[in-house]
Amino acid sequence: MSPSLLTLLLLIPSLSIALAAPAPAPEPFAIPLHLSIPPSPRSADPNEVLLTHSHSHIARSIDASLASRSLVSRNALDPTWLLREEAKIDTRYNDGLGDFASLIALPRLGARAGEVQLTNHNLDASYSGQVSVGTPGQAFDVVLDTGSADLWITGSGCSGCGSQKKFNAAASSSHVTSNNSFGIQYGSGSTAGHLVQDTVSLGGYSVASQTFAISDSMSSGLISDSLSGIMGLSFAALAYSRAIPWWVNLVQSGAWSQPLFGFYLARYRDVAGASRLEGNGGKATFGYLDSSLYSGGITYVNVPSGAQYWQIPMDSVSMQGTSISLSAGNSVAVDTGTTLIGGPSATVASIFAAIPGSRQMSGSYRNYYEYPCTTKIDFQLAFGGFTIKVTDRDFNLGRYGTDQNYCTGAVFIQNLPAGSPVQWIVGDSALKNVYSVYRFNPPAVGFAQLAGASGATPSATAAVIPSGGSLDDGNPGMAETASVASALPTSKSSGSASKSGSAGGVVVATVTAVVTAGDANAIAGAAAAASSAAQAGGAKSAAGRSVLGMGMGAMMGLAGFVGVLAL
Repeated sequence: MSPSLLTLLLLIPSLSIALAAPAPAPEPFAIPLHLSIPPSPRSADPNEVLLTHSHSHIARSIDASLASRSLVSRNALDPTWLLREEAKIDTRYNDGLGDFASLIALPRLGARAGEVQLTNHNLDASYSGQVSVGTPGQAFDVVLDTGSADLWITGSGCSGCGSQKKFNAAASSSHVTSNNSFGIQYGSGSTAGHLVQDTVSLGGYSVASQTFAISDSMSSGLISDSLSGIMGLSFAALAYSRAIPWWVNLVQSGAWSQPLFGFYLARYRDVAGASRLEGNGGKATFGYLDSSLYSGGITYVNVPSGAQYWQIPMDSVSMQGTSISLSAGNSVAVDTGTTLIGGPSATVASIFAAIPGSRQMSGSYRNYYEYPCTTKIDFQLAFGGFTIKVTDRDFNLGRYGTDQNYCTGAVFIQNLPAGSPVQWIVGDSALKNVYSVYRFNPPAVGFAQLAGASGATPSATAAVIPSGGSLDDGNPGMAETASVASALPTSKSSGSASKSGSAGGVVVATVTAVVTAGDANAIAGAAAAASSAAQAGGAKSAAGRSVLGMGMGAMMGLAGFVGVLAL
């Protein structure tokens, strides 16, 4: 494959950060594989559809097979992805007040209702599912994000949108428009539009008159062309639209047999021959748990009453067998829309101090640490007595410094404000290693051991990175849904929805059109442009929003905040 063609195939918008010194335009990058990883057998199950992990700010697009054969040079990869991911998280959970304040597949036949196959994007950069909107239904691939609570879709008249598939409101007989304005800002850009109501279906369930946002304008490169929006799966208290989230409407209607949903995120970063988009990217189930995906029981950890996020306490952290003090705080936001793991500076320093030879990076990468690439990592997080083990496969992001013997770790410094309800953001680097459950009532996050090989996809056996291996040169790809954590705005936009016919309360009904897995790619764009929406509506204070949930570079996701703007 020629370099130009490879670049074209891997071109995914990345979060652009205005650095003090001019930086070259971001180029596609990927999370490289260990040179010692042998090709893994890939079985093709024509009846199996997986989640699409494509909400990545990092362009982890380079084919894994190329990376594993060292055919991709370090210079051909984008070394700024770590910075873009850091900015995303800072925007999403810290109101942009940190170091970067100035930078700113169809479901198988007969699938059970509530089953959503995911698509894995850019070697674990992000995961997406497919929703159907309107009557008749129009299908869109969106990021499924537990770090935010609003749903938005690109509209047919969207200014600044690329070739994303767009919603044609005029073609829907059930559409209800309104003059309520909205705006969403992420670390990678912004989008603005108006609130509407229409039928929204996912996994065989449909909510009539679901309130969501139509994007009328969007910063260039905010989301990749394979995505059309984001579906927030957090609590209503976090929704800037003030709308009851789709999943909450279903729970409260009694449509689900159980008031919960579960996620299995498939791993492809260590599967030789994996492509940029893998339809067998995992599975999300709404209203029930798929017992074939996990073994043993579910360990539930309660979420505080009234919480905006899927917020739980962390019992302990250890690195290389050394227990790490959590004196800086232990409250965690569990975010499927984030790729990496962010925490307080003092604790992160202690984590890496347990790795012989590790050191803090400098300059723009000062919030990251690197360590000898030959080190075999044993990083553990415990919740409610349940331990999540993160190994080299997800912890080693590759080489970003000048010393090619050192690799960057997946845990980075993210100091959230004193008033923040959480101190940690735990994303897909950890969640790929477990089956995670999100229960509405009583509110709790649950974890269980994965059935079979941990982190392996149903159709591909992931190769385990052997001791002493090292990641190939290059940048890890990052992905994350634009999950935004913040409180309800103090002011609410006015305007009433209207249209001929009835448009009222939520009506839940099972539908035959089932959501498919979609491509949710890198959410990126110019950070400077992202400020426009905030300026129009007025940004709330960090304490008021308690913004959480932005993912880091190759492991974190789209960061930002969503807000109803008084336009």
